[in-house]
Amino acid sequence: MSLPALAQETPDPYSLPPTRLDRCLLIENGVKRLACFDAALDTEAASQAASPEERAQAEKETELLSPRQYSDTGGVDRENSMAAALVSRHIATERAFMSFAGGFLPYRQSYLLPYTYAQSANQRPFSPALGFTDYDYDVKNHEAKFQFSFKIPLLSGIFDKRTTLWFGYTQLSFWQLYNREDSAPFRETNYAPELFLRYDAGLDLGPGRLDVVSLGFTHQSNGQTEPQSRSWNRITGNLVYGVDRWLFMASPWYRIPESRSDDNNPDIEKYLGYGDYWAIFKVDEHRSISLKLRNNLRASDNKTSVELGYSFPLGSSVKGYIQYFNGYGESLVDYNERMHRLGVGIMLHDWL
Repeated sequence: MSLPALAQETPDPYSLPPTRLDRCLLIENGVKRLACFDAALDTEAASQAASPEERAQAEKETELLSPRQYSDTGGVDRENSMAAALVSRHIATERAFMSFAGGFLPYRQSYLLPYTYAQSANQRPFSPALGFTDYDYDVKNHEAKFQFSFKIPLLSGIFDKRTTLWFGYTQLSFWQLYNREDSAPFRETNYAPELFLRYDAGLDLGPGRLDVVSLGFTHQSNGQTEPQSRSWNRITGNLVYGVDRWLFMASPWYRIPESRSDDNNPDIEKYLGYGDYWAIFKVDEHRSISLKLRNNLRASDNKTSVELGYSFPLGSSVKGYIQYFNGYGESLVDYNERMHRLGVGIMLHDWL
């Protein structure tokens, strides 16, 4: 399958004029296409009064959304980088959508896995602060898993047009869908509201480009009462770096200490470590392979977690998704229990 194109030099998304109407037709997603048309309408009238030189320059800059071909020669080429192109287009689409609605935007991955299989379900969650707890039903190895995530711009242009204060929200749920004898209960749901300041750097660095730098605060909890309650608060950072077809994300965190009486998972860093580290390979615009790694960075009792994902087209508007997880912290209630899970379903929103 051919890939969408990049201009000879990847333009700064903040220097792009609003998108032309003909470019909007190339966007498959209905909401993004509508935002594109809204941004383009104001520009069409203004462009009629522009000089031929100005119109030619605008046309050159909007080539970012044109269906030209990427080079398939491989290797690192900053002037023909798929990752840089997709990040630039993603930010440009965000900017157009913010001017259109100022509302909800996709954030992290959103997916639905109607079927997952865990090798060994955790029947008795444990915390050193709260002890063991038992479910009032037999937890099945087969269940559904889904995640949705969005963000809302709160303040844009705080220091310059590249800096935005965001509110983000991610919810991850595990549903005992096939446990009919116990009325298919929701076993665990994790809620993660965030507040973060993001700077869209677009800085050429080494063989690739540093696209995004952010700093924020994240609260995550499962909304349960003791002894099944789990929660923690973190200062979180994020760096996004793109090279050729690769996108690398480093998301370190610092856990905010809690008093002993309030801390219901005091050893969570022993299992989850101090950050998430992502590597995403864009096979083409519609296919992605993702790898998430965690490690507790301890010489003794070292613990590593791995999540592998593959998204692929099922049709013109739907992507399939396969996910494999092996490690700790898949959910808060199981943070100290190693889980092996394989799931299949659909991807609602990928990273790019």
